[in-house]
Amino acid sequence: MTRIRSDDDVWPKKSGKAGQSIAQSEHKSENQELIDFTKIKVAKDLVGEYVLTVWGKNDPEIEPLLDPKYYPAKPDYYEIEVLGKRLDSPPPKKVERFPLKLSLKNYMGEKGIEVIGATKSVKWDLPEG
Repeated sequence: MTRIRSDDDVWPKKSGKAGQSIAQSEHKSENQELIDFTKIKVAKDLVGEYVLTVWGKNDPEIEPLLDPKYYPAKPDYYEIEVLGKRLDSPPPKKVERFPLKLSLKNYMGEKGIEVIGATKSVKWDLPEG
């Protein structure tokens, strides 16, 4: 039996730009790579949603970002990569790029999340109950 994939199979629901598939619209640029982070924290915000905060070493030549992966079904652990984009020229003054924050409303796995950096990854488990 052949299964036809529809937009309902993508987790979380996200659409690409007009005329692009999700894979095309979410494709990483070639000048992005995994970078290290120092620590993570997951806490609930004022409305009860989990928010991920990631700290790392500030580098004026690299702009960090959090890049959640997309899955055809909700995974056990939702992978979120810590990426860095090399800038053409550093800013004229010191810029604090960390901490980074990401709402986990659409990026929570059945068991939790996994934050992936260049040399380590950290899993965070949903509390029991």
